[in-house]
Parts: sequence; C-alpha cells; structure tokens
Amino acid sequence: MGDFRNKTLLFLGGLELEVEAIKKARSMGIRTIVADYYPDAPAKKYADVASMVSATDIDALAELCHNEKVDGVFTGYVDSLLPYYAQLCERVGLPCYGTEETFRIMTDKALFKQACREYSVPVIDEYTDEDVRCGKAVYPLLIKPTDSSGSRGISIVNDFSEYESARNRALSYSKSKSMLIERYMTGDEVVLYYYMQDGDPVFQGMCDRYVFKNEQNVAQIPTAYIYPSKYTHAFIGKLNERIVDMLRGLGMQNGPLFLQGFIQDDLPVLYEPGYRLCGAREHVLVNAINGIDSESMLIEFALTGHMHPKKISSISDPFFRDKYGCKLSPVLHAGTVARIEGLAEVKEMDFVADVFPNNWAGDTVTPTEVGTLRQLAYRAYIVGDSLNNLRDNINVVQESLRYYDEDGNDMMQAYFNASIL
Repeated sequence: MGDFRNKTLLFLGGLELEVEAIKKARSMGIRTIVADYYPDAPAKKYADVASMVSATDIDALAELCHNEKVDGVFTGYVDSLLPYYAQLCERVGLPCYGTEETFRIMTDKALFKQACREYSVPVIDEYTDEDVRCGKAVYPLLIKPTDSSGSRGISIVNDFSEYESARNRALSYSKSKSMLIERYMTGDEVVLYYYMQDGDPVFQGMCDRYVFKNEQNVAQIPTAYIYPSKYTHAFIGKLNERIVDMLRGLGMQNGPLFLQGFIQDDLPVLYEPGYRLCGAREHVLVNAINGIDSESMLIEFALTGHMHPKKISSISDPFFRDKYGCKLSPVLHAGTVARIEGLAEVKEMDFVADVFPNNWAGDTVTPTEVGTLRQLAYRAYIVGDSLNNLRDNINVVQESLRYYDEDGNDMMQAYFNASIL
C-alpha cells in the first residue's frame, strides 16, 4: 500500500457494512467523510466528518468534494449507489472502478442474464407474466425484483393462487417496477469471485453456498459459505474462459465482482451478479489465506486509480493454498436479542480471522424480516488446515458464541451442520 497520509476519502452511504472500511482507511492515515442524509447512519460515528449530504445528490456531493478537498470516493456494498458513484467521479474527475453502463448491467438481473446468453454462459430459465397467466410456467417459481439485493422482495410460488401477491411484493421492492420469474432451483449453490485489474479478469475462487431452508414461501438465506468449492476444478476447465470473455466484452476494467449460481452437471448456472464488494465479506477469508483484501484495494483505487501494485493474477490461488475457509452465519428466530455470550473469546481464537455481529444486544428481528439477511446472528470467518479441521473449528465457534432472548432462551433457529461437508 502507498503512503496515503493526509489524503481525504469520501464514503457514499453510512451503512454498518462500511464501518470496517472506514476503520481501515483511518488506520492508513486517511481522513474520512461519510455522506448520508440519515443523521444516525451507523458509519458516521466512525468517520472524521459526518455529512448530512445525501449520497444521491450529485450537485451537493460535488460541492462537498470541492470544499473538503476530497482525493477519492468509495462506495462498497450497495447496488443502488453505484450509478451515483460513477456520476460523481466523472463530475469531479476522480477514479471510478466501473462505468454507469457496466454498473447498469451488473445491477439489473435481466440485463445480466441477457449478456450471459450472448457469451454462452448458462443462466436459469425464466418465464414472462403471460407465461404464468396462460399456464405455461412450471411450478415452483422464484419471483424477485430485477434491481434489488439482500434477498428483499423474493418469493417462492407453488401455484397460481400465490402468484399475484408475490408479483406485487417483487414490484414493490423494484425501483424500475420490474421483476424476474424464474424456475425455482434446488440443489448445490455456489458463488464465483473475480477481480478486474486494468481490464484483466482474475478468477479468485468460488465457494459452496449452504442455505437455511426457511418457510416455503420465503427466500432461503445463506448460513455457511465453504471455500474452495468442490466444483472448482470442473468450473476452471469448462466455463471460466467463457465468463472471462464476457467480462472483457462488457468493457469492465477494475474492481471486485461476484456471481451466484446453482450447479447443474457439475457447472454453475448463474442467476445473480454483483459488481461491488460482497455483503458476505468474503475478502476477510481471501485476505487471511491468499493475502488479497479487496476492501483495501478499493480504498487504494479510489486514491490512485490502480487496484494493486502487483499483478493480482500472480498472487491469486483459487484453491486457497490447500487450506479451507468458512463464512459462518447461523440463523436467529424472530425476537429481541437480550444477551450475547462468547464474542470476545471467539475473536481471539487463532483459527478465526474475524467475527462481525449482524445483530447486537437490543436488536430485534421482526416477523417481516424472516427470510432476509437481518435474520443472521453474526458472520464468523473460520480457517482450517483440512476439511476435518474446518468442521471441528466451525463446531467450536457455534458452541462458544450464543445469542439469548429476553426470557433466557437460545435464539438460534438453525446452527450449521458441519458434518455434511
């Protein structure tokens, strides 16, 4: 990393997920500003300057950049802010890792799937509203907004009687008032990770995504990501080059991205992209094992226009140097967290890269938040020297870190069963 002392970095949005990036920037001597019109946005209390300017008000943001002598702009985890990030960077002449067009494609599920088809990258089958109403769709269906994230607005539909309410729900979460109707997939899920560096797509690795089987009409939420995926060899041999060609063809230059898919015939069939840092914060594990931290790289890019001083392809190892990793996220019941036990102890365990509570004492998971990422208790990043060692380490963390409600009951609705690995 370069010497960034006395540089000023503007963060668009003050979500909790931005806190670690702000801490990281400040540890590098960077002055930090958070722009968010919510006065109590969580990240604001960690920044040097808390601004009430909206992260979507380009004129006011440009004036803020001028007045505060901003050297770079950072936005990490929110799809909806990416177009504003691109517009602001262009207005004030600061580095932006993507363009409005690439962000548009990678935040619109329909446009992304269209691009995949052009490059013979497999995607999940979909239907039109007319297909459903004419009886041509095969149930069950997955209905979701084309331009939302975080499992919001998603429904599983088992027959036509459930369709209208699911359709209305998806459209209510869509800024563009559009939705996708897909064949509901079951089976193994994976997430693929790439870094773009000066137009070169580098396959960073992939994980097996294990989900909690929630209520029938509610989207399933991830409870564990296991690295590397057991399908990595097959993917590299048969599909990676097609995705690399697509990313180059779309003109993508820099930044992290992830692609989610289901496995068919040992290969991913894609359904969702993300051209940003992943909310699962997989970079914590990638950094712990491979020494590549995409959060730090985006901070550096914002201030220099370069992702990394070295070729990322020379550092990356999609097989994680023969180690294993787990992003662990047990699932809570609806209710209020009264007490958390074991957090400090787990953070000190030598096989734990880090732990980030998703819910703290006093937080409430409402019934309407069941089936969303709000239901996750915490995110723990665990490393193992072998698969057996990883299983043991996962169990130690789950036995040590406990959530209790106001009546003293264990709040965990589901622990991850590590024996299935």
